[in-house]
Amino acid sequence: MASVFSSNTLIGLIDKHTDKIDVQDKINIILTPSFYWVKRAYLEVKFASIALKYAPSIFEGMLPEGNYAYYVVKTKEDYVFFAYEPDEIISFLESKGVESTQVSGVYFAQNEMEELSSPVECNEEDVLVMHKGTLIQLNKHLVDTSSLSAYDNKEQELSKHKVTLHKSSVTHSFKELVPLFSVLSLLIVLYATQLFFTYSQQQALNAQSSVFSHYKLPPTFLQNSSIEKKLSKDFKAQRSFRQLMSSLLKFPMSQRQGIKSLNYDKGLFKIIFQMSETTQLKELKSHLIKSVGTLADVSIEKNSMRIKIK
Repeated sequence: MASVFSSNTLIGLIDKHTDKIDVQDKINIILTPSFYWVKRAYLEVKFASIALKYAPSIFEGMLPEGNYAYYVVKTKEDYVFFAYEPDEIISFLESKGVESTQVSGVYFAQNEMEELSSPVECNEEDVLVMHKGTLIQLNKHLVDTSSLSAYDNKEQELSKHKVTLHKSSVTHSFKELVPLFSVLSLLIVLYATQLFFTYSQQQALNAQSSVFSHYKLPPTFLQNSSIEKKLSKDFKAQRSFRQLMSSLLKFPMSQRQGIKSLNYDKGLFKIIFQMSETTQLKELKSHLIKSVGTLADVSIEKNSMRIKIK
């Protein structure tokens, strides 16, 4: 037999044995303990939001395998923790004809029946009973049914302890997951591209390693950079030396003029000429500077010339 909740009846007590539900408007749902687990615990924290962080540990080892959400209510003495499976509740309501858009709020019977003093029928076989501050669901045969009554919600005011049901990623429909798949596909393409370039770079590094081993070069970048700088400096010095020698040989001298001695040490040439006239040396200096340019510094001391290669 279907349960009908009209627009004037905004509260429904829902149990796992509830028949098909015909909702004409919105509905506030109160779940019996068949849909949730409850446990009391004392924690030395001031706020329920902080206590909620401990919920998975509070229920550790006592819950069947599932995808649980948690809720906590603070009382004067302790905290009341709730564990429930949103997917299970959503699927059950949909199977009974209740869409998520028709649900105004979802509540736990534990919080909405705190003043329960006598057994209340929740289905044909079970009743709800308050035992030491905790609402439990029992078979009718285990309680005194002389004071049994049906659930009456006509004048009930709901508490502030409303939970929101969200589907987990496991039970989302394919249509709901299409945007996520698109993002994942893009990430996969980006990752594959990065992987390709990483592989190419690795191949280049491997090729460099073979070059290093073939020419017996040091393994580190710093060492090879140092070698490169030294070789570059030596090359520039040798190039300047060749240009300098070429310029000296091209400078016209008489038979009584010439180079008496030439010394080279750490980039410095010292040339002593057989020349008595300083004018001739000045002409030679101008000739060298014109030929060599900024590659060398040239200075004259009597009949000698000092040339510093840069």
